[in-house]
Amino acid sequence: MSQIDSLTAFITANMPRRAMQAFSSNIEAMKTLPACKEMGLDQVQLSIIRYDAVLIWERFPYRECDPRLLMALLDVWLASEDRELFAQVGITNAEPDWDIDPIDEETAIVALTVPMAEALVIVPDDAGAIPYQGKKYRLADAEIWTALSAVIHGPADGAVEVPL
Repeated sequence: MSQIDSLTAFITANMPRRAMQAFSSNIEAMKTLPACKEMGLDQVQLSIIRYDAVLIWERFPYRECDPRLLMALLDVWLASEDRELFAQVGITNAEPDWDIDPIDEETAIVALTVPMAEALVIVPDDAGAIPYQGKKYRLADAEIWTALSAVIHGPADGAVEVPL
């Protein structure tokens, strides 16, 4: 799942239904940065996609729903997401940009712009649409395996299992 899809789903699942009327999420200012590398598990990272996720509430009911809820949800989502690629592409200031324009005493247009960076990954698939190095590939979300423990062999006393 892309970061914009993940953020949109998280916000939609946790905001009151009334606050989500006239809501949209879009991608702006997309560019790719070359970063081709083998990732293991037959995965190939072709590049890193850099874009701005723009979430817009055209009639946000700020009197009924505290706008700080949006900010808190964004902070929680940002804290739970892997933002490692930001450092790789030189993004040092990933602060979201909030633009709030009151319409009347009850509603406002709220626009949130959040910088995003994610890997463009492909995996082999005979039915895939992407020809690469003589094979067919398809788009995929990167799959990362993390070791939870390791066995360390010493020179004299055998193996010891250590949690990581």
